[in-house]
Amino acid sequence: MLSALQLSRPETTPLKQLSDQEWTSLLAFSDLAHLTLQIAQLPITGFPDWVIERLKTNLADNALRFDRVKATYREAAEALKQAGAEHVVIKGFTQAPDYVAHPRLRAQSDIDLFCPPESIDAANRALQAIGYRPSTARISYAQADHQVTLVRLGDWQWRGNPFDPEMPLSIELHFCLWSERVSHIRIPEIGLFWERRTMREVDGLSFCCLSPVDHLAHLTLHILRNLFLRDWIIHHVRELAVFLHAHADDEPFWETWHETHSPLLRSYAAIAFHYARNWFGCLLHPLPAHEIDSIPAMRHSWLNCFSGSALELMFHPNKDSVWLHLGLLASQQERWKLLKRTFIPAVIGPIGSVPLQERNRRPVQPRGGHRWQQYIAYLVSRSIGHGSANLSTLVRWLGWRLPQHLFMP
Repeated sequence: MLSALQLSRPETTPLKQLSDQEWTSLLAFSDLAHLTLQIAQLPITGFPDWVIERLKTNLADNALRFDRVKATYREAAEALKQAGAEHVVIKGFTQAPDYVAHPRLRAQSDIDLFCPPESIDAANRALQAIGYRPSTARISYAQADHQVTLVRLGDWQWRGNPFDPEMPLSIELHFCLWSERVSHIRIPEIGLFWERRTMREVDGLSFCCLSPVDHLAHLTLHILRNLFLRDWIIHHVRELAVFLHAHADDEPFWETWHETHSPLLRSYAAIAFHYARNWFGCLLHPLPAHEIDSIPAMRHSWLNCFSGSALELMFHPNKDSVWLHLGLLASQQERWKLLKRTFIPAVIGPIGSVPLQERNRRPVQPRGGHRWQQYIAYLVSRSIGHGSANLSTLVRWLGWRLPQHLFMP
């Protein structure tokens, strides 16, 4: 799949050689990774007939789904306007047309809105007034940068189609564009993003969003955030690569980007740029290429050694990103906090959370038996999982650092 999604030299031959069973596995994975619609835009001649039909159906369903996205946003935006709650739209359909050609070609299950502190409570009340309610799903919001997800399901039921045109969208009200509390990294200029917000229109839909250079910065920071939290980043990196590839000759944009953002913010963006070039072979303008070349030696060494870890964790959990994160922290106290949070899980789910376990974004059904037996099995499984990941992370760290010490002059 990575070979086929390359931007400079895409190669679809490996996909054409897959068996039906392998295609079934690949499409199940690509649905979870939000890459199915990107596969559907490849030259599909030579794919099995049933795969071609499936991809065409996904594209048709998602095109209809965007009509629901627009209607949902317009209703929410009007409610916020009446309540005097200012906001900007982030992610989602704002990715078009620079990061994805059209929002109909991008899967979207929720609408993300950033509200400044003085507006977020009013926004929450306004959305609840039109029927949205806080989600009752048992998930932790300890590391989230948004309030409890707001949902309005009605009588809709999940039927196994992630592109279902009838599937309602949830709304997430973000209280920050970068969480210093979670990352332990302070980026003072984030506050300027709100001041530089702008109006845009996509497919007849008008909305307030971040300025183009801040939009890019927010995406690169979102990739960094998810990397630290060991979440999947592959579709964000692919969209970033599309932007970098298409704007490789856009001198005015990159001059503005360079003048607007500080060296610190550009150095964080360079990490995401490295992933985009490494995974998807995108072209780069000289300025972002220079930022990659300017990455400090230790950080560059980590990227060269561990850039594949974020792909591996989609199948086998690892905590390799902690070593990159540690190198970005300013104080020893913050480093100890991060190490403790990484290697010693702070939250153990209660008994009622056992049926809601997930592994690599796939639900895991609890074994039969008494709830206490299920809970003990959960604790054992969680302990083994964390212990195995911790040991692997330490061994891989030694494999990275020891050669550097052995060969130092």
